[in-house]
Amino acid sequence: MVKTIYSIAISILILVLAGICEQVYLKKSFDCLHEDFTVAYNKINDGSATADDANAIRERWLAQKKKLHFFISHNDIKEMDLWLSEAVAYLRLGNVEEAVSKLEVAINLTEQIPKNYLIRFENIL
Repeated sequence: MVKTIYSIAISILILVLAGICEQVYLKKSFDCLHEDFTVAYNKINDGSATADDANAIRERWLAQKKKLHFFISHNDIKEMDLWLSEAVAYLRLGNVEEAVSKLEVAINLTEQIPKNYLIRFENIL
């Protein structure tokens, strides 16, 4: 009986620690993406953005996306992919206004997507 109680306690501890690590990882990942997208947004508004900046944004997202598939749904990743791809395409074509608007949505998604997965009272109900 004592071994069963210890096993249950250790299992609960492992689950809690895994949940905390997941929360920290998601927050950190999306904070980094938010910062990168904001830097790109400011460069586009300044007129100093280049195709290399667009490629850098895309590469950062692709690197993070591979790891985020484990934690968040495919639909959220797909949505971010679409908005970011449009922003990069418009930037390459020189359509700054459209690129800015698409990147604004991507920046907003870096704030909203983690809220759906973090431990919050709204998500528990």
